[in-house]
Amino acid sequence: MKDVFKGMGNTLKHLEVVNEIFGNEENFIAEEKSDYRIYKQNEEKLREDLNKLSFDAQLYHEKGRQMILADFLEYIFLGRGYYSMKSSEDKENFLKAILHFVNLLMCYEAMTVSNNLRKKFLEKLGEKIGEIVEEEYYDELKNFSGKVGLKKEDTDAPPHLDKYFDSVLPKTAGGLWHELLVYIFLLRNNFGYIIPLLLTQRLMSLNGSIVPPDFLVITHDKRIYGIEVGTKKEIQSGSFSLQTAIPTATIDTINSRTSDRCPICKRWIPFCDFVVKNYSDTNKEIKKAEIRCLEHCDLYPKEEISAGKCPYTKYSRNKAQTLEYTQHEYAGGLHFHYKCVLENVSEDIKNKVIEANDTVALKTHYPYYSGLEELIKKKG
Repeated sequence: MKDVFKGMGNTLKHLEVVNEIFGNEENFIAEEKSDYRIYKQNEEKLREDLNKLSFDAQLYHEKGRQMILADFLEYIFLGRGYYSMKSSEDKENFLKAILHFVNLLMCYEAMTVSNNLRKKFLEKLGEKIGEIVEEEYYDELKNFSGKVGLKKEDTDAPPHLDKYFDSVLPKTAGGLWHELLVYIFLLRNNFGYIIPLLLTQRLMSLNGSIVPPDFLVITHDKRIYGIEVGTKKEIQSGSFSLQTAIPTATIDTINSRTSDRCPICKRWIPFCDFVVKNYSDTNKEIKKAEIRCLEHCDLYPKEEISAGKCPYTKYSRNKAQTLEYTQHEYAGGLHFHYKCVLENVSEDIKNKVIEANDTVALKTHYPYYSGLEELIKKKG
């Protein structure tokens, strides 16, 4: 990502140079002074216009900052990145890039539970962007010890600090990564031509506006569908459909299994290399979202998976009275880091769990979203 951010930085520097040259009268010789005066006149009027619109606040401001950060990242991948997809191999590499970037987003949120990373991040942010130090809750968050930015029952922070923490990262708790994953889900399943509207949250006319869904899909049989990522937007989607006659489907992100936060360590469980390798191979048919690691994984030997050597393995098991190795508090159907389970049970139970080679409990998942079943039928 460092090279990507360098590229974005160079783009901004390039535009700044254009403005600096034309904004400095000393750069113009005598016969060019009229060019300078016209530029300065329009620059001043542009400044007045943009100030009336509070335009700078739309690009960086505490209020809505998580949305702004997410918009810039989506611009990288969906506003420019698609130019890189010229061949089937390029598309596969693009899918890999999205999956690895989603893993990075999950890693960023280790700051919810790491006082160390959170403090270092905010200190560096304060050095780079001086104005952020003046924000009301900056010092409180920087010096806070405890969990922050989690669900009400898990956080140690007061509500205002949870909210402020959300503002320093791009769309936390899956908000950004679900949108990116839905894009590659639509792409991989070949639903049709995908139009991302994530950066166009209002479609304007002279006398009004409508709120579009996150994506439009033009299917191969020339139909158009709206795709909205996440529930609780049914009224918005319904209004769009009524005004445009474009049917809109809502995608369920809550039960997608692409956002499993380990109940023990409170960290997200990222995608493993097996998932990245196979999901990005568009020639590989994927029939089920669930992967049983001991049966399918070809990257780790079975004994290493059972021993918890893979940091990505999930553990999900219900208790069974006839199975002694399920008699522990983490056998309740939730999805944990397997390594966290092994670290938190007794040595006796740990050995029994490892020796069981439980093909049911040790798993991971491909990206999959429900809500498009009717579209899948039509595609079939």
